[in-house]
Amino acid sequence: MRALITTALTLAALTPALSAQMLNESMDAEWVYSSFGSTIENHTVLVGNGVELLNTTIVNDTKFEIDLGDDWIEFRFNSASNWGSTSFNGWLFRDAFGTVAPITNYTIDSFSAGVTNTGGITTGFNDDECWANFAGMSVAGPGDWIRMKVDFGGLTLSVTNAIAGANATINVDGTTNNGFVGLAYSLAGPGPTNTFTGPCGFMMVDLSAPIRVIGTFSAIGTNLNMNLSIPAGASGLSVWMQALDFGACALSNGVALTIQ
Repeated sequence: MRALITTALTLAALTPALSAQMLNESMDAEWVYSSFGSTIENHTVLVGNGVELLNTTIVNDTKFEIDLGDDWIEFRFNSASNWGSTSFNGWLFRDAFGTVAPITNYTIDSFSAGVTNTGGITTGFNDDECWANFAGMSVAGPGDWIRMKVDFGGLTLSVTNAIAGANATINVDGTTNNGFVGLAYSLAGPGPTNTFTGPCGFMMVDLSAPIRVIGTFSAIGTNLNMNLSIPAGASGLSVWMQALDFGACALSNGVALTIQ
């Protein structure tokens, strides 16, 4: 991967940039009861690989925990639970610091067989918040779960087949139509680092210094799909990558991977 180094970005400091989704970002979580706008408890959590809200952390109930992922929110139950039929009984999640791309939808993704009356669940969202009214929902017992799906706008980066001596596939969705996309990486960590990006000025990227520029590439329509040769001796390296849409001056999500 070191063979890809071209130009290091200049480090400086100013404006925050958007991550594509929730991983490694801070979210407010509020239990709203008994009407919309009435909050009975709230938490601010950093979304990571573990469970963000354990049942012992939730003040008003111990029957469930809440796990947040990059684009999903899952309620996991350890006991039977009935969500009373009030005007509103559910949870609202909010981008705590304005660092997540705009939310474009919030829906039920899946649920276990013991979760019933899901047809009455209503959801809503705006750019920074999403919520679900679970009033009337019933849960049979331990091991049941319901997962919600969060959709985001903005730039999305994915990397597959990151194998030493092979060609990795890099895909960037949601680009400016036929625009230019910059790709950079770090071997040092996920940042954040305040960085001068050239035409887009100062941005806070999800990469640690030293940051290495792979290059600038042309999207086809609103997508960039390309192969990148991985050096044969790179096996075991931890790499962090991010894309920048120069047309919109928008950053993608950061991707962390280990070269196989």
